[in-house]
Amino acid sequence: MKVIGITGTLASGKSTVKNFFLSCFSSSSLSLSDIIEEELEKEGKELKRENFIEKGNELRKRYGNQILAEVAILTLSKKIEKEVLIIEGIRNPGEVEFLRKKFGKDFVLIAVDAPREIRFKRLFERKKEGDPKTFEEFLEIDEIDLGNNQPEYGQRVGDCLKLADYLIINDGSINELYKKLEEISKSILSS
Repeated sequence: MKVIGITGTLASGKSTVKNFFLSCFSSSSLSLSDIIEEELEKEGKELKRENFIEKGNELRKRYGNQILAEVAILTLSKKIEKEVLIIEGIRNPGEVEFLRKKFGKDFVLIAVDAPREIRFKRLFERKKEGDPKTFEEFLEIDEIDLGNNQPEYGQRVGDCLKLADYLIINDGSINELYKKLEEISKSILSS
């Protein structure tokens, strides 16, 4: 069994990458944000970005930086045997370290990034509630997500990008992205 981890910057195309791999492999997926969402719902808290960040940080501080990846593997392992497990939304190096230790060469980390201007345009066009409305707001959120001036247990996507086995710069068309992903999927299957 292979485990694909997906990390990436805000609005870089992580969900598109996940959906591509779901269509390629007999697979199950889970976003680490789903785990946080479940906790927020239990506490009756609003599902907004600040609460997701705060709860994720709280869980990592309390149980260790790997906790969300641990819960994801426990959840996914209860599903019918699949060829590939996909974990989307990796935001802390502790999650990567846990998955590498547990799965060794069967774990692959894919990072997705794009220039800030392109990512802001995507956010603006998707009009998702809670997304920043100005480029300045976007930059502020992006800095937090990247891990600048954040604690060790915080979101540290910038550090996760550096740990990736594959880095995709998603600055072109969807077809260009799919071509890059096809090459990566062939490489994953051959290893």
